[in-house]
Amino acid sequence: MVDTRFFRREGALSTPELAARLGAQILRGPERLISDVAALETAGGDALSYCVDRKHADPLSRTAAGAVLVPEALADIAPATVTVLIHPTPAVAFAKAGRMLFPLPSPPSGIHPSASVDPSAKVDPSAHVGPMVVVEAHAEIDASCVIEAGAQIGPGVVLGEGCRIGRGATVTHAMLGKRVVLLAGVRIGEAGFGFVPTPQGVVKIPQLGRVIIDDDVEVGANSTIDRGALDDTRIGAGTMIDNLVQIAHNVIIGRGCIIVAQVGISGSTIIEDYAILAGQVGVSGHLRIGRGAQVAAQSGVMRDLAPGAKVGGSPAVPVLQWHRQTAALERMTKKKGS
Repeated sequence: MVDTRFFRREGALSTPELAARLGAQILRGPERLISDVAALETAGGDALSYCVDRKHADPLSRTAAGAVLVPEALADIAPATVTVLIHPTPAVAFAKAGRMLFPLPSPPSGIHPSASVDPSAKVDPSAHVGPMVVVEAHAEIDASCVIEAGAQIGPGVVLGEGCRIGRGATVTHAMLGKRVVLLAGVRIGEAGFGFVPTPQGVVKIPQLGRVIIDDDVEVGANSTIDRGALDDTRIGAGTMIDNLVQIAHNVIIGRGCIIVAQVGISGSTIIEDYAILAGQVGVSGHLRIGRGAQVAAQSGVMRDLAPGAKVGGSPAVPVLQWHRQTAALERMTKKKGS
């Protein structure tokens, strides 16, 4: 059950209204009022839950939810007491239902008295600048932006319409598109790790590029995206970046990519559209990861990946080869121990 101390409930929806708005079909069950969302195991009679495959058949068969979203193949598993809604992509429908029942709060507007906004900055009247925020010279804050407490917007930075900048985040040397979300503690546009070693010590290379983030990107808490050295670091529209991710200078990430927690991407690497990097993946510099490639968690990518490649291990190899290597190593260790 959702804790309404932290999340505002919009109200309740009847199952026919919910089905109509989600494009789902009611297979069976009584009309109910749904006001909550919950997991199969914890859902009550006023809650909507969902199931996507048979590995969760047991909790589905025992759920006390008022209604469930399932694909047609799982419809017979739900208890007879549950209203069953059929949808081809239950997880997507469930996410939409959750946002209907618990919408994001309407963004406030206005500049908090404790904020510091340079006179040359342009702040749309509909934007909200929170407590202790700093907006520096010539920054541009577009309509409906929300900048939460303690964030800092550097000189010349542009925030497109509807951006949301989390508590304590900093943005410098950057241009953000529309509806970009930066969660708490994000660092955008700091200097990249560029230097030349000499016998007398390292010589820092000036980092003179920018960070360009396209529309509808989300960056998780305490992640960092460095500005480019000469060219720009770029993040494509709709890409989702998890917490504690490091993206180095001159990296280019395409549209719709998924970058999971603790990934590190070295400088000048190109990641094409819709690629997925699972948790703790490390990527060497100056590589190209092809469109739709998938890299398993904790893998180390040290060479280019073709479009659609599925790899794992360190160094990363095709998934089937990785599994064979793991099995062979296990057999070897068992023989030595026997």
